[in-house]
Amino acid sequence: MNCGDCGYVYFHNCASATMGIIEAVNGIILVKRGLPPKRGYYDLPGGFVDYGESFEAALTREVKEELNIVVVDLRYLASFPNIYRYKKVTYFTTDAVFICRPANVEGMHPKEEISEIAIIKPEKIDVEAMAFESSRQALRKYLKKN
Repeated sequence: MNCGDCGYVYFHNCASATMGIIEAVNGIILVKRGLPPKRGYYDLPGGFVDYGESFEAALTREVKEELNIVVVDLRYLASFPNIYRYKKVTYFTTDAVFICRPANVEGMHPKEEISEIAIIKPEKIDVEAMAFESSRQALRKYLKKN
């Protein structure tokens, strides 16, 4: 968008988000979304990156907020573009994905936006039923690698 008066050009760039493939002892931790968009679908834990925050810090914060656990040993897997439609706004995101593990799962419980937590063996995950394309791509890459 250009301002005809001053010549200012606005670039509508993508938002940053992060998610974790959290390797627990019995499988990968997935969350069932309790709120729109994609309520009722499984997803990888994570969320939007705040201003002044790194991907790693955002993932650590989001997992603590969503699941009440701390993740450790974050290893970058890849990034994927995504489309996140919320109410009447479409957000174009770039989602950075990390492989990590929980420091411990004692006290793990879902917060308000999560309706359920599941720990599923990687080979049993229905990748095509995940909430977002970036989650599907991340899991495909992870499964191919492992």
